[in-house]
Amino acid sequence: MSSFLQRLKERKLFQWALAYLAGAWLVLQLVEVLGQIFQWSLALQQGITVTLAIGFFLTLVLAWYHGEQGRQRASGAELLMIAALLAIAAILLAILRPEAEAPTTPYAGLAVEGEKPAVAVLPFDNISPNPDDAYFADGMHEEIIGKLSDISALHVTSRTSVMQYRERRLSAREIAGRLGVGFLLEGSARKAEDQVRVTVQLIDASRDRHVWTEEYDRDLTAAHLFEIQSDVAERVAAALEVELTASERARIERHPTESLTAYDLYLLGRHHWNQSTREGLDLAVDYFRRAVEREPEFARAHAGLADSYSHVWVQGWGVPPRETFPQARQAALRALELDSTLAEAHASLAYVRMLYDWEWEDADAGFRRAIELNPNYSPAHHWLALCLSARGRRREAIAEMEHALALDPLSPYLNVNMGWLLYVSRQYTRAAEHLNGALEARPNTAGLHHILGIVYAQDGKLDQAIAHLEEAARLSQNSPFVSFYLGYAYARAGRRDDARRVLGELRELATQQFVPQDYFAVIYLGLGETDEALDWLYQAYEARTDWPVWLPVDPVADPIRDESRFIELVERVGLAEVVR
Repeated sequence: MSSFLQRLKERKLFQWALAYLAGAWLVLQLVEVLGQIFQWSLALQQGITVTLAIGFFLTLVLAWYHGEQGRQRASGAELLMIAALLAIAAILLAILRPEAEAPTTPYAGLAVEGEKPAVAVLPFDNISPNPDDAYFADGMHEEIIGKLSDISALHVTSRTSVMQYRERRLSAREIAGRLGVGFLLEGSARKAEDQVRVTVQLIDASRDRHVWTEEYDRDLTAAHLFEIQSDVAERVAAALEVELTASERARIERHPTESLTAYDLYLLGRHHWNQSTREGLDLAVDYFRRAVEREPEFARAHAGLADSYSHVWVQGWGVPPRETFPQARQAALRALELDSTLAEAHASLAYVRMLYDWEWEDADAGFRRAIELNPNYSPAHHWLALCLSARGRRREAIAEMEHALALDPLSPYLNVNMGWLLYVSRQYTRAAEHLNGALEARPNTAGLHHILGIVYAQDGKLDQAIAHLEEAARLSQNSPFVSFYLGYAYARAGRRDDARRVLGELRELATQQFVPQDYFAVIYLGLGETDEALDWLYQAYEARTDWPVWLPVDPVADPIRDESRFIELVERVGLAEVVR
């Protein structure tokens, strides 16, 4: 042992070690300072730390072999020591290396334009004494997202994508990585009698540290609720060094109503709207109606009513479009009369112009105006993408949908429609890759199976098509919205009896509720009975269903594309330029 210590002294290992540790400490101090100045990622800073740790052991090895001239041979004990040093270095590397990125879902990974700070607002915890007041926490959460979305210099993740993190089993860094953001805002809300408490905290996810925390205790009034929301938005903007324009500040600080009762009814309406069920939409219509009855000049309640009316039809719940879309149009126009700067109202009206009025230029302009007013409003990007696609502008449509997905990366609805846009663009391989990736994260989503089945049917993979369409029918409890494409796939696969069975089931259902006539047309196209298909398409046109909108681009219509009746129908819908 004394000989070994003597050799350590001769090679000056202790001096080398102390010198290296001093230098490494100085480097780490510089990294911490420069990392804050230049916003270096946590992974880069950890990588530097790991490199310095490994370098320490390499320095000791080099000092051992070169610290004494002419003595280069290593004994067995020395080799054992070197092996031990390398093992220690490997253990340190495993401990110190950055955590592997959480596997991203197929929805994430879309680049955000520019250098905007990206923020996601996590669902607020409901700490009210009454569990039935959960809608209030959800409402404050959604309203703060809305306020932040009004700031054009921020990139704000939409509500749909953050809701799955209500039960937060992942770290802040993991959630931020999956959503593609740098900052998280989390909080809680408590309503009790005439008092409200809202607590919020902004987290820098890359460093997993709090930027600021605030607790608001106020009397429960509409004005105080709006003041809390505005203050949070302005504090986030200040923390992220984002400048607000005068118009943005005015929108953020505006009080949409002074009636607490009307605002409470509005929050209940949004709560039920977000459930995306027929019962939820019916309740949403009721609450929004009561809100505008209480406060007739409450523009946002009118916009909520417009969205509820239009989506009762779009979701395929057996309501004729002629019963709901005119009401949606009226509500959207009233909202714009009251507030011409309300992005949601512009998008709501444009949605009616697209799917019901077939006024394409007005629809396009309305969506773009909504985006101009609120670049973070993902439905406007989403619906504009559909509008562009119907008009045959495929590349623009896909680019716009990618923008929508960047804002709402985990939305099943957006991912379903991205698959649809790729499908009508005849990009079957890319569509299948996208939809299969989405299904890995959400295997029980009927819409994903539905569109994937349609893709496979056009790509000639009929067994796979039928398997996915049957799964979609099972998951949707045999919704006619799904079953008509299953009938089409049966016909394409030569299973004509099964196709006619689906036709019979749809006819039976049509005696009980409204079934869009285009559902029958699609099955007849699969059977090759084009005259029958065209007859049903003309009925769909008269009923104002939405499939005539997709006639010019859907590959299902390829067998009748040159038919004079088809061309005339497309001209009536206002899309003649697409088939010329």
